[in-house]
Amino acid sequence: MAARSASPRSAPAPLCTAAARYNPEGPIAHHWFDSTHITSGVATLGYATRAIQLEGSLFTGRESDEKRWNIEGPRFDSWSPRGTWTPSPAWALQVSHARLKEPEAQHPGENGHRTTASISYANGRGLSATAAYSEKNRDPGATLSAWLAKVNWDRDDHHTLFGRVENVKNDELFSDHDDPLHDVPFRVIEFQGGYACRLPIIGPLNLALAGSIAAFDKPRALNAAYGKNPSGAMVFARLSIGH
Repeated sequence: MAARSASPRSAPAPLCTAAARYNPEGPIAHHWFDSTHITSGVATLGYATRAIQLEGSLFTGRESDEKRWNIEGPRFDSWSPRGTWTPSPAWALQVSHARLKEPEAQHPGENGHRTTASISYANGRGLSATAAYSEKNRDPGATLSAWLAKVNWDRDDHHTLFGRVENVKNDELFSDHDDPLHDVPFRVIEFQGGYACRLPIIGPLNLALAGSIAAFDKPRALNAAYGKNPSGAMVFARLSIGH
C-alpha cells in the first residue's frame, strides 16, 4: 500500500504527492503520516464533489505478523475519517485522523492516534510542493509531532531538482531497553536536496539518472551514537513511461 496520511486510503495524502515523484528515499517522518505499513482489510465509504471529498474507513490497526505468505483475517477494529478540499486544480488541502487499536504487537494494550493536515500545490508546468504536519499519540503515552515540506521542479523535459526538509520529535532512536536514552524524545531535522536527468530511450520510455545528499541537525546528546555531523548521499536510476 502506498504511503498515506492518517487514513489508510492512498488518495491525495502528505507523502504520496507529485512533490516527491523523483525522491525514492522515505522521509524520516513517515511513521507520523501513515497509519499502518500493512493492513489486513480496509472498508471505505466516501462522498465527493468537484471541490470536496469526505471519506471514512474501517481497517485493521495491527500490522501483519512476520509470516507474510498467509492471509490474515480482517478485524476492522480501527477507524479513520478524512476531508479534502480542492479549491482549484492547483491546490489541495486535507485533514485526517485515525484511531488504531493496539498497532504494535510488542506493546499490547497501547492504542494509537494519528492526526495530519497538509496543503499541496501543482501548477501543471513542472512545479509541485507539499507542506504537512502530523501528531502521533500513544494511548497511554506521549504525543509526538512532525512536519515536513518538499518540492519538485521540472526545469524542462530533461532536468529536475527536488528537495525536502522535515522536523521530527522521535523517542525511538535507541532500541535497547537498558540504554538510558531509550524512550527519550529528541527533535531531529533533515535537509535533503537532489537532481535527476531524464534520458529518452525509445518512444515514451525514459531513463532517469539521479542523486541526492542529506544533512541532519540534532541535539548534542546524540553525538556518541550518530556522530557529530551525520550526513548521507545516494545515486539511483529510474525507468519510467513518460515523466
